[in-house]
Amino acid sequence: MTTHNASPLQFADWNEAQDYYLDNGLTDGLPVIPPTPERVQAMLDYCGVDAGHALGTEVIRQKRFTAGKAAVNAVMAGCRPEHFPVVMASISAIAERSFNLHASSTSTNGATVLTVVSGPHASAIGMSAGVEMMGNGSRANAAIGRAVNLFKSNFYGSAPVVMDNSTFGHPGKISFCFPEDLDVSPWPSLAAERGYGDDATIVTAYATLAPLQVTLHGDRNPADLLTTVAHAMLAFGPNSTEVICVISPEAMLHVAESGWTRQQVAEFLHESTHLPASEWARWRRLEASDDDTRMVPVVADANRITVLPGGGRAGAFVSLINTWGSSRSVTRVVAAPGRQRSSPGVLW
Repeated sequence: MTTHNASPLQFADWNEAQDYYLDNGLTDGLPVIPPTPERVQAMLDYCGVDAGHALGTEVIRQKRFTAGKAAVNAVMAGCRPEHFPVVMASISAIAERSFNLHASSTSTNGATVLTVVSGPHASAIGMSAGVEMMGNGSRANAAIGRAVNLFKSNFYGSAPVVMDNSTFGHPGKISFCFPEDLDVSPWPSLAAERGYGDDATIVTAYATLAPLQVTLHGDRNPADLLTTVAHAMLAFGPNSTEVICVISPEAMLHVAESGWTRQQVAEFLHESTHLPASEWARWRRLEASDDDTRMVPVVADANRITVLPGGGRAGAFVSLINTWGSSRSVTRVVAAPGRQRSSPGVLW
């Protein structure tokens, strides 16, 4: 068995290959698919790029992210070639300075890369926005998210203890990736609302902490439903950078029936998550202030709350995901197969 490397590696069998990757810290603790030259080339050929194709440069460590390095980790993660355009888009996104990859990768807070996909390509490659969308069961979700995180540890260097000293971590550090559910959404896709067009598929990368699931108790009015969600959001504390709010189809039905837009949901959550500075200070979430009556929000404005429909049809729940520190989300357009990038921010 020969694997892709500057100096190709030879292994007698599968077990020897797995032992090598585990012993050298080149896996997340789970078995990997050996990245043979044929498998790596299949990824590159599907997207019509060569191994040196640039996806971006992370400025702190001066690491140049290339399609070849991404392809190796995509193979190891279990991706199919049709998953690779999404992997490339996500890796391009985390290279942006505003994503702050280095700081989020060295934090003890346990941040990981969340890849959110919006657009028709997600369902075309078998991504799941339904039951277990954040859990097990979907090869596409699991493999794409895993590829990005393997790239981060194997190539960028954010391996446990070496660079990543998360106090607890969370399962999303192995894989965290899901799409927007366009089948249950009453709204245009996130891609369309952000001006990329109805047919476009986008990837937005976030540096996130673990999700918080909120149970909704029988309310049908959106304001009542979202009041419960807002109360849970307060747990994130003031000065959070961004929040992702995923609404299950059962709860989404009541939002849709009332005609609320995505922006209305975000604005309601933003307006409902202000507390006086004195209240935050009483809970040791904010330094004492000369103006104790000043109202301090969880996030700076409604545009920092991304609202998405998704999840299994049964159960009125919302999943809230907080982002890390000073990292800002970054969006990239997913390329059509066989076409290279020709402009910043779009993988064409």
